Amino acid sequence: MRNNLLKYVLLLSLLLNFSFLGAAGYTYYQRNRHPPAPFGYGPPGQVPLGGAPVQPHIFEALSLRPEQRKLFEQRAPLFHEALDKKRQEVDRLRRSLSDLMGAGHPDSKAIEATIVEINGVQEEMQKMIVAHMLEFKSMLDTGQQKKFFDVIRGAMTKRQDIQCP
Repeated sequence: MRNNLLKYVLLLSLLLNFSFLGAAGYTYYQRNRHPPAPFGYGPPGQVPLGGAPVQPHIFEALSLRPEQRKLFEQRAPLFHEALDKKRQEVDRLRRSLSDLMGAGHPDSKAIEATIVEINGVQEEMQKMIVAHMLEFKSMLDTGQQKKFFDVIRGAMTKRQDIQCP
């Protein structure tokens, strides 16, 4: 009887180990099945809830010529670096806003000033993005421009996801 119990416990232990290994392997596969974004910035692609795959990087979607791609590869990291600094500033201001709201006696004027500051930085970000898109557009031929704005419209209306250049 004791021998059978030991065999069942061993079998159960093996099944649990295989289950954990399977779950770890599946998680690793899910995280690594999409290639990283070009140039080392941006999150890797993900599969949205609808199950449709994410649009690959916009460079591939536009069928860029090698000289165009090289030019974009030079300019895109500078834009993303500046945009990331603005995002960090918004994050800092949001933390500050959270601290102000969590105070024992919240200062409504300081809260309002922080909100205005957040809005200002977000407006600067939007202007940077529009300027970047217009610069990007100016480097494309007519057919590529049409495809570019089709992709952008799709992303803005949440019909498809893209990784920004």
